[in-house]
Amino acid sequence: MSSINTNAIDVNYPIPGTNNSSQGFRNNFASIKTNLDIAGDEISDLQNKVVLKAALANTTLNNDMANTLISNALTRSFRSTMYNLGNALSGTVLINASLGDVQYGNISGNVTLQFGSWASTGTQQTIQLQLGFSNTSAFINFPTNVVYNNNNFGLTLIENYNGSGAISLPSNVGQLAFELATTDCGDTIYISPINRPYKSTQVVERTPSTKGLQGDVAGTICVDSGTTQLRVTNTYANDQILTSSTSTLILDMPVVFTGTTFGGVTAGTTYYVANIASATNFTIATTPGGSNVDLSAASGTMYLNPVQYMYVAVQDYNATTYQKNFTATTVTTNLITLSNTTNISVNDPIVFSGSSGGIVANTFYYVKTVNSGTQITVSPTRANGVAGSVLSLTTTSGLGFTANSYSGADIWKRIPLNSW
Repeated sequence: MSSINTNAIDVNYPIPGTNNSSQGFRNNFASIKTNLDIAGDEISDLQNKVVLKAALANTTLNNDMANTLISNALTRSFRSTMYNLGNALSGTVLINASLGDVQYGNISGNVTLQFGSWASTGTQQTIQLQLGFSNTSAFINFPTNVVYNNNNFGLTLIENYNGSGAISLPSNVGQLAFELATTDCGDTIYISPINRPYKSTQVVERTPSTKGLQGDVAGTICVDSGTTQLRVTNTYANDQILTSSTSTLILDMPVVFTGTTFGGVTAGTTYYVANIASATNFTIATTPGGSNVDLSAASGTMYLNPVQYMYVAVQDYNATTYQKNFTATTVTTNLITLSNTTNISVNDPIVFSGSSGGIVANTFYYVKTVNSGTQITVSPTRANGVAGSVLSLTTTSGLGFTANSYSGADIWKRIPLNSW
């Protein structure tokens, strides 16, 4: 409440038509001055303390609330402030929590994060950290005040945590976002992922190669993407099987038949596609690359289910990538010509950047043979460490694509998911 009090001012002074003493003027002027001084002090106090939409004349806007409590308020359209950390972050990076609620940047090398300027103890402050990566091999190292231990708590639950206070970028990911919060001025910081799952719950839809990709770590789990179940209506004495379309089948693909089987097929047994005879006919074998299963002529309705797997990484990615130029394919020998085959070994995974001659871009194949200093054959499958049947190719040349082969430990294991 204002302290201005005008009761001492005689509003009826001077009295008209009367010789008035000057003392009344002095009394009124003194009261007016006292109240103006009070008003000046109160206005200055308001200027120093109120929240303003814009700066007052001859002042600088400062809406720092200094931890003052605001309660029982209805709000609308509040925004978070943002702060750019930089476009080539490496080495030690200080995250000043007072500079923005959302802080973002791009990582170009290994980074060690430090945090400072948090809100005072007894209040909770939360910031969001958004990090892009121009270097997919870079690690983010967190300080010890970011909570973690070896009992599935805090940072240890973050995807791709390496066991010593750091995380790497998951495979096929370009950005990480985290929420960090503290209630004790940064002595203890809690971290949560925003755009990625926790390590303990991550199940990624992806078919990895045996050696994986940069960013794969022990404990990562994947499942195959959805596959097409095929309806089978006939088997023939020439061992062929009839379905509506064989376009989704590949040589050595593991398959299981379900339903009421016929023609010599056993339900629940894993077979392998042995030969794709036509757009509707194929044969099966009991082993990859094996002889056709002996079938009889029969008809009915059963279902072919491509075997799907759950994949588990049992150690961190440690392979070396060797990039080659992919220049030609040859139909008669199914050979692929590369710039060279140095450091390429049989059974290694290899992936091509373009599609041509029967090769599908960005799909993992496995080296079946290394035929010369420049030529290889590949298979679309691998079982028990051995590449399967050679992929059939058409002739192309002058492609200008690249091929990446991977040499290192086999870090992925797989578990078949059975139909019921």
